[in-house]
Amino acid sequence: MTRVPSTRSRGEHVAHVISEVLSPVYQVFFMLYAVGIHAAGLTRGLLLGTVASLFAGGIPYLILAAGVRRGRFTDMHLSRRDQRPVMLAVGLVSVSVGLAVVALLDAPRELFALVGAMVAGVAVALLISAFWKISIHTSVTAGSVTILVVVFGPWALLLSPLPAAVGWARVRLRAHSLAQVLVGAAVGAAVAYGAFVALL
Repeated sequence: MTRVPSTRSRGEHVAHVISEVLSPVYQVFFMLYAVGIHAAGLTRGLLLGTVASLFAGGIPYLILAAGVRRGRFTDMHLSRRDQRPVMLAVGLVSVSVGLAVVALLDAPRELFALVGAMVAGVAVALLISAFWKISIHTSVTAGSVTILVVVFGPWALLLSPLPAAVGWARVRLRAHSLAQVLVGAAVGAAVAYGAFVALL
């Protein structure tokens, strides 16, 4: 049996781990709980974070998983661009409902702005996916780090290598081109910052 060179195998393994650990849905959950607790305290923050997570991550994830099981989608990362618009549209509806729900629950402004930024991010990703395969991994990561800097201050800049790491991983796995990860990061950071600050 031919062995794959260890350096290549190791690199692909690291890239796979980065892609999975920093999957957009996990980042969504982390952000909603982190900002929710910061803005509303532990108990209420956990409650509001859970509600927001249901609409922003939980429901879309379950629908995507069901679609993968039934063969509607090829994988959980929506590797095929032509499969993205339908799932992104589902996500847009779900997170928009979540925005309305957190508003009805009188969520703190920071949490409301975060969910609003997620709505904007999904909407922009949906528009771009109509003609190009932008990297949602790097878009979400760059947007998350940007919002964390706004909410928690300069120390969050320590997380700034994460978008680069995710971008490297997506290119290393041949899931995206360099241009797709760079544009994803730039668009994600810009949309997240603009929407979040506008809604504060």
